[in-house]
Amino acid sequence: MINNVMVKVVGEQKSNRDESAVEPIELVTNGNLHEKNGIFYLKYDEYYEDLDKPVKNLLKFDADSLSFTKKGDVSSEMSFKVGETVDAYYSTPAGFIPMSILTEGYQMEKTDTGVNIAIVYIMDYGNDCLSFNVLRISVEQ
Repeated sequence: MINNVMVKVVGEQKSNRDESAVEPIELVTNGNLHEKNGIFYLKYDEYYEDLDKPVKNLLKFDADSLSFTKKGDVSSEMSFKVGETVDAYYSTPAGFIPMSILTEGYQMEKTDTGVNIAIVYIMDYGNDCLSFNVLRISVEQ
């Protein structure tokens, strides 16, 4: 287990592919990274302004895919593998949101000081395209 890694998560969400003025959402926090049999496990807490307790995040990933689990007042389970469409959900204090995720691109690179991940995906809600997304995650010791 590597403690006190710096985790940076940057997400971009567009309502259509041609949209150019996108304000990225960025999270920088500390976490723990562990590798076992070629699979990485990244744990970190995420804090929301209107919630008293942090949301616990677990990312399980390798060179081909990533699964993402949030637990707390905001919870979700998502998985990303190129070419696959999977059912996912997002649960918030305001309600439950079922969706589908089609992963168009996934890249994981192990470096001397950590790991970099890039995911390109489409979120679908009720057979309507909800958003085009790019998620970048960097982990540094």
